[in-house]
Amino acid sequence: MHAESKMNLNSDKVRKALVVDGDNDRYRRKERTGLLQQAGMKVFPVLKIEHARARCKPGAFDQIAVIGGENANLGLEFCDEILSKDPQQQIFLVTSNRELPSREYVVRTWDELMTKVGTSSGAHSEAPQDEKASTAA
Repeated sequence: MHAESKMNLNSDKVRKALVVDGDNDRYRRKERTGLLQQAGMKVFPVLKIEHARARCKPGAFDQIAVIGGENANLGLEFCDEILSKDPQQQIFLVTSNRELPSREYVVRTWDELMTKVGTSSGAHSEAPQDEKASTAA
């Protein structure tokens, strides 16, 4: 019975997500943060990649989501940098920029990210989020 309670404690662990979202619209930022919270995550939002770099120690977050914004190349470089330090890190770059080099972690919409996280936001449009967002840098 003691082993069973330990297993329950481990499965109930709150997952932590870092969200790099430089969108000027704070309501969209708050909505995206809320969706991840509804998926059972404790969310740590930051506006700039520089702030995210300071917080990204290997194993610090279960997931990192970067909203590409106007400078998706900077987001791609950041994601590559994180994965070079911690290849097991779950990381996503949300961008509709099809000119970027292909990466497994690139998703085109917030709904696609939520599906990969394990939940779907349902009521959201399929419009890419970075078309509305400013740079995440």
